[in-house]
Amino acid sequence: MPHRTLFPKFWLVLVLWALALGAPMLVAVAAADGPSSQGSPPPGASLGGQVTVAGGDPLPGTSILARAADGTLRETRTGDDGRFSLADLAPGRYSVEALADGFVVERREVDLGAGAPAVLDLVLTAAPPALDEIVVSSSYSLNRTEPTASVMLTRKEILELPTFADDLYRAVALLPGTSSNDVSARFSVRGGRHEETLVELDGIELFEPFHLKDFAGALTILDPDVIGGLDLTPGGAPAAYGDRMGGVLSMTTRSPTAPERRLGGSLVNAYFSAGDTFGDDGEGGRRGAWLGSLRRGYLDIVFDLVGGDDEGEEEEGAPQYWDAFGKVDWSFSERSSAVATLLGAGDSLDSSETEEDGAFESTDSTYGNQWLWLNHAHLPSDRAVATTRLYAGRVDRDRTASEDGGETDFEVRDERTLDLFGGEHGWSLQLGDRHLLDVGVEVRSFDATYDYLNMRDFDDPVSGLGEVPDLPRFLENRSGESYAAWISDRMRITPRLTAEVGVRYDRQTWLDSAPGTPQVDDDQVSPRLNLVWDLGSAGLLRAAWGHAHQSQRPHELQVEDGETRFFGAERAEHRGLGWERVFGPALTLRVDAYQRLITDPRPRYTNLFNPVVLFPEGSPDRIRIDAERSEARGLELFAQGRRGGRFSWWASYAWSEIEDLEDGQWIPRDNDQTHSLTLNAGYTVGPWQLNAAWIYHTGWPITAISAELVSGPDGEPTVLPIAGPRFGDRVDDYHRLDIRGSRAWRLQDSELTLYVDVQNLYGRENERGYELGEDAFRVQADGTVEVVPTIDTWLGIVPSFGVTWRF
Repeated sequence: MPHRTLFPKFWLVLVLWALALGAPMLVAVAAADGPSSQGSPPPGASLGGQVTVAGGDPLPGTSILARAADGTLRETRTGDDGRFSLADLAPGRYSVEALADGFVVERREVDLGAGAPAVLDLVLTAAPPALDEIVVSSSYSLNRTEPTASVMLTRKEILELPTFADDLYRAVALLPGTSSNDVSARFSVRGGRHEETLVELDGIELFEPFHLKDFAGALTILDPDVIGGLDLTPGGAPAAYGDRMGGVLSMTTRSPTAPERRLGGSLVNAYFSAGDTFGDDGEGGRRGAWLGSLRRGYLDIVFDLVGGDDEGEEEEGAPQYWDAFGKVDWSFSERSSAVATLLGAGDSLDSSETEEDGAFESTDSTYGNQWLWLNHAHLPSDRAVATTRLYAGRVDRDRTASEDGGETDFEVRDERTLDLFGGEHGWSLQLGDRHLLDVGVEVRSFDATYDYLNMRDFDDPVSGLGEVPDLPRFLENRSGESYAAWISDRMRITPRLTAEVGVRYDRQTWLDSAPGTPQVDDDQVSPRLNLVWDLGSAGLLRAAWGHAHQSQRPHELQVEDGETRFFGAERAEHRGLGWERVFGPALTLRVDAYQRLITDPRPRYTNLFNPVVLFPEGSPDRIRIDAERSEARGLELFAQGRRGGRFSWWASYAWSEIEDLEDGQWIPRDNDQTHSLTLNAGYTVGPWQLNAAWIYHTGWPITAISAELVSGPDGEPTVLPIAGPRFGDRVDDYHRLDIRGSRAWRLQDSELTLYVDVQNLYGRENERGYELGEDAFRVQADGTVEVVPTIDTWLGIVPSFGVTWRF
């Protein structure tokens, strides 16, 4: 079981972590609380304060410009709490401006003298949105400043959510319309497969951005500290997003505005990041900025120190992983800029385990993920923006595995490599005051290689399961190109009604027409329509309709399940209706109803008895699902509120269904959860920040099993397991409470932050699935067979903590 391998000996790991980092931390804390932390006030004048919006909420990322009478300009930005400070200013009169997207510029005159710092608090009011600021798609956002995006979480709030290892994906999985499990960082949107969600970073699609893929992708390769903005669009995305038929997760990285360094560690990794600005633009500002981050997981080091302690265990390894990020921004002029970005990650796992009963597991795997891209933006006029992106990426795996459970033998050798090159060019054109035109084209070249060997020996088949074909060996190369073009027009029909009409065209060149025949092309047309009606004090009403297609990329061939042909693109028709209203800073409400009709779904494979296993293709409960079509529908409610700068909360409830039509019968998917509820609250007390999240959802579907005595090949009675209706039963309802507490200490020129996080505080044993061991089938005196499977549960209490030093 993945959670048994990945999360053993937690308390010993905690002790070693505390011994390694605790002493330096205590020294730093003592320095922070002692007289030396007070320092001496800097010479000259200083200015500080806070920027808020009407209602009292802080406004992070606001540019603060202080211009002296002699023309000298000093600039800074507000932090997550909306506060700013400028030191070492020459005494005198200053003109101070506060600038934030979507808000009216606020200007103040202030006289600064030497000695005590001057305090200037600024309140910004929302500006009437321009056409390009109107949010036409219903989405949940991080750190967005447009006044039309009423439902959003600040960057500070989402990073303070109680999540294991500070993983960004695990925080996103708490938003409405998503579902996930305890082990994996992957999440699905509105019942879809996790690979149906389009994931973009600065406009570039990322493939498989996960660490620990042997454990269902337990962590992501993205350092949350480099992320500046995030939008999760569950459905109804504009035409610029395509070739995925589910939601869209669009992330942007941030750029430093001042020198910064960060050093720290958590239970699972150590990290360092730094950034600064450079290049004089001749007007007191900077032309460029750079940001870099490096993380290294050290579970392997800690586990080597701890050593094995399980009875019967011969050896148990731990994963090694790392990721690195770097970007450089440069402004050639006020109308031209470029950004070069590098993202890399690597994983390895060398593990073997022999249990007391002779069962054996082994894996020796490595994974890689490398990306390099260049973004260029040019403003040929005040009403036109041209963007160009060039990128290259490689995703590879080398997965050697072996399993011998006594009755089940399995061996897999899985080597795959994807090389990707692409380019995109787009224009955004403001045509008068009523039209905003967005056009673009994209070309991508894929090259995928496979070297796959699969061996199975299931001595005790389960009756009622579809036969999954064996694939002794698959060695092949698949390559091809994809082409995309889109156009959309955002129209202001009336002062209160805005529409976006768009269409997208996609084409792929690697589809199979029949086994052994040349590759052929496949193309799709996807119309899109979004409407936004401003109801004034009654809120906003949104409606969305459109088609979205999803091709099977050259690296997505399911050779592990015997598939050697590519299938045509799947199609989903999205229908959505939503309403949102802001009742001041104390309350925001939002309601969304949706329906997603999926036609031409390609076959997929799943495990009936346990959703997360180390070798899913080697399990005897592996089945193929050939649905004629699928349907997802639901109703989502979201409420959010803040009280001053100390208390914030949000809550979401969703009713949903996701079903497949097969042989005239509608069957729920394995992640169908009829009811789900998330409650989150955060409270700030001085330097302390406390957060809690309670998660609940209906138990996921599972397949029941029975058994009967039959005559075996040798004439002797033998037990025959029989699977019941597929996903006709459910595990118990799921719920857990996660908490997080953090404390910050201000040092002379730096800040130290310590956090403690506990997942599943009250130790709920949430059912995950079951296993059928030798003692699961008990023959009764009357000849019947009682089935007593071993119940598997999700993770129990999972503590973690970390420390970060910013200097």
